[in-house]
Parts: sequence; structure tokens; C-alpha cells
Amino acid sequence: MTTGVPSPVLPDPRPAVAEPERLAAIDSYRLPGHAGVSDLDAVVAYMARAVRAPIAIINLVGPDEQCFPAERGVGAPHSHVADELSFCAYVVALRAPLRVPDALDHPVLRENPAVVAGAIRAYLGVPLIDEDGFVLGSLGVFDDEPREFTAAEQDVLEIQVRLVRSVLSLRRQVAAHRWDAGLLAVQGRALEAVATRQPLDAVLDLLAQAVRELSPSADAQQLLGLREAVDRLTAVATEADGWRRSLLRTARQDPLTGLANRGHLLDAGRAALYGGGAVLFVDLDRFKEVNDRGGHAVGDQLLVRLADRLRCSVLDVVPGAVVGRLGGDEFAAILPGVDRATAETLGHRLAAALVDEVDVGRRTVRISASIGLAMAGPGTTLEAVLSVADRAMYGAKERGRGVLHVVEDEDLSA
Repeated sequence: MTTGVPSPVLPDPRPAVAEPERLAAIDSYRLPGHAGVSDLDAVVAYMARAVRAPIAIINLVGPDEQCFPAERGVGAPHSHVADELSFCAYVVALRAPLRVPDALDHPVLRENPAVVAGAIRAYLGVPLIDEDGFVLGSLGVFDDEPREFTAAEQDVLEIQVRLVRSVLSLRRQVAAHRWDAGLLAVQGRALEAVATRQPLDAVLDLLAQAVRELSPSADAQQLLGLREAVDRLTAVATEADGWRRSLLRTARQDPLTGLANRGHLLDAGRAALYGGGAVLFVDLDRFKEVNDRGGHAVGDQLLVRLADRLRCSVLDVVPGAVVGRLGGDEFAAILPGVDRATAETLGHRLAAALVDEVDVGRRTVRISASIGLAMAGPGTTLEAVLSVADRAMYGAKERGRGVLHVVEDEDLSA
């Protein structure tokens, strides 16, 4: 037996085979078995013919595993042999050619299962070193008879190594470009979804699908890039969703009280009242006096305070209600689906809750709310109900303010 190193003693192959960076390099080629590449099939066919050997392989060596991107005479895409019994594992450890004239004479390799079975007697292998300097495995030939492989036959294998390295490198580049194109397409779709204001859940589902599709064919570096891209796009989508929600709130909310503004109150109120219900029209009593004597800052504080009471009192009874500010000191509560008794009870509760006192100069102004109630049947327009509720509110003021008033003679059924 001769080897490509001076000492005839073979090293323990396991540390070299299990080296993490080498295994990562193998993974980057994404070859779990037969590559299906005609050039590689031609290489092993030529090796077998030129060396006159029944078996020729291109072998990517993993721990106790041999993967064959191309083979002649094996009939399988991979095999599982312990590293210390693997001819090719020793080529990886040596980083040099290995010749075994008769495996039955070798103190270790004679225990190789194929040698024991009589399928292999002689071996010649050369290291397959990629462009980054990693020993991926070997190119090897086996004979079922003892033989001395010549230097010329070894040269045949070493020349073929160059072709295999070029083919694998090109294949990896094509696969990497295809994967990168897939990631780029995902990023484009995600950003388009954000730009077209698709829901956040839809964007996150798109990214989750991309992870499922791209992860199986990614190497370690690509997986890191995928995670970074998904994290970045998730942050962009989440921030855009928050910004969009903020804009939506701004467009729908009264900036002072946080209640629905007039536009949103009318839009949401129409939908809420479609099946019938009630409307409460609320107007604050003596608010102008507070503004005139105390100033707008004092008036604004009062509006915020009473608007919060109005919201809490209404939503506590009717969670689906729409509560908004019509303008100035006028408010409305649209109560979908409620009956007259419930609406009246709530109206009286509001009249009691919307009472406050404000010190302005040397005077204390007592604030109350005049409330008008109008009922509506299914299909009644919001505008019609609001008009009746408005008139009812003026009726409350005529009765002395701070009370609920209902217009009795209006029929607003559809």
C-alpha cells in the first residue's frame, strides 16, 4: 500500500470528516445524492473506462456517510460506512491520494463491508478540493481484484477532479442565484403588500410561506440572510401597519376628545342603525359661559372630561354603540338594536353623569347636559333620526335643561 503522504500509517479520519466548516461547505452544494448532471455522469464513465475499473465514484464524505453525485457500478446514490472503514474518509483526512493494492492485506480496511463481501479488493482515490480549499470528498475507483494502480492512472483521476470542481462550482452558483432570486421576489412581494396597505396578517403569512419554501434549499449563510430579511420586512410591515392605524385613528377621531369625529360618526352610525335602534343627541348647558369666562383651555378640559364620561357610560350599556362629537359642545350616541326602555334608562343615566362644576373667575358655573332621544325602525336614515333627536334635545332645554326628552309624535319606522 502507498499513499500521497510519506507515512504509510493512516490517521484517524473522524476529526477531519466531522470538521464543521467542511461540512458546511458540502451543504452549500445541496447534493443529497445523485446530482443528475450529465457532465458528472460522463466523468465517472470515463474514469471507469480509462482505469479499467468496475466501480468509479464521485464521493462527498460526511460522518459515516458517503454521498455519490455520480457513480458507475455502485447502483446507489449514497452509502453508510463508518469513517474508520471508509477508503474515501482517509482521503479526506490525508488531503492526498490514497492507493490500496489489496484491501484484504490492510489491517483496518479489510473490515470494510464491501471488502468483507468480496466486492472490493483494490482502491485508488484522489481528494476533491473545492475552490475554497475544503476537501469535499474524493474521486475514486475500485476493483474487485488486487492490483497496483499506476501513476498515470492516478493522473487520470486528478485531471478529472478539475472538471468536477468546475461543474460543482457552476452548479452551486446557479442554485445560489436561483435562491437569491427567490428571496428577492419575496422581498418585492412583501414590500408591495405593505405599499398597497394589505393587512399585517397577510404580510406576515406571506413571509412565513417564504420561510417554508426557501429554508429547505438554503445553506447556513443563506438561512442567516433569510432570517435577517424576514426580521427586517416584519419590522417594516409592523411599523407601516402602526403608522396606517395611527392615520386611520386621526382621520376618524375627534382630536380633542378622542371620540368619533363627525364624519366617522355619520359613516359608522349609518351602518350601526341599519337594523333599527335609537339616537341620543347631547348638548352641554352653559358651556359658552365657561368658554367666555374661563377661556378655551378650561373649556377644552371640560369637554375632554365629559366626553370620557359619555363614552364609558354608553359603552358600558351598549358595547356596539358609536359615540362621537358632532362639533362644539354637541355629541351623539348611536345605539344599534336597543329598545325604547333601554334607551330611556341610558338617557337618564347620562343626564345624571354629565353634570360638572367649573370655577371661572369668582363664579362657579354648573354644567349639565340636555339630551334628546329618537327611536328608529330598520332602514331609517341616520339623518332623519338625528334631526328628530336634535329637536328632542331642544325640548329638554325648554323643560329646564339637564334632562332627557323624547319626541312622542314622531314615527321613524321604515
